[in-house]
Amino acid sequence: RTIAKRTRHYSMNGILKYLIAHKDWLLLVCFSVDAINTLITFPLIMWNGPKWLLKSADPDAKEKIEDASKANTTVDLSDTERKSFEVLWEIFGVCYEGYTGFTISTLICLFRIPETRPIFAYSLFALYLYKAKSFLTFKTDNPQGKGKLMTILFFYWPCYGGYCLLHLIEHYLS
Repeated sequence: RTIAKRTRHYSMNGILKYLIAHKDWLLLVCFSVDAINTLITFPLIMWNGPKWLLKSADPDAKEKIEDASKANTTVDLSDTERKSFEVLWEIFGVCYEGYTGFTISTLICLFRIPETRPIFAYSLFALYLYKAKSFLTFKTDNPQGKGKLMTILFFYWPCYGGYCLLHLIEHYLS
């Protein structure tokens, strides 16, 4: 081989070794952002209630929809006063509380028990694959929905996916 090819081979090998050695930062930073988001949004959602959540999720939501033709295309905030919605809100609250607890315990595990990192990374990557699919399935014509989808595509996927890819390469090379 020529010296240039050998140097390029060694430098690419060095870059890959460096990335594999530092892959945990992708997971730790990304999940820390995720955890901070959860720890802020859970109290906000529970404190402000379902109308606030619906308004923040769909800026076009209306307090009362009189026009029957818009009933299937516009979020009606008055639905939050129905008994069935109150029951669903209670179930949602319990689920989100569990998700918050899971987030805290995962954060502790990621920092205190490093051998759990690959398991969490693969499951979180799968979760964000599904989240992106759900954003693409429903309408994303509002700026908040588009922003969330872009965050998934350009932050969560590269971080969680990058960690998973580097972990697979490391496993393959060992």
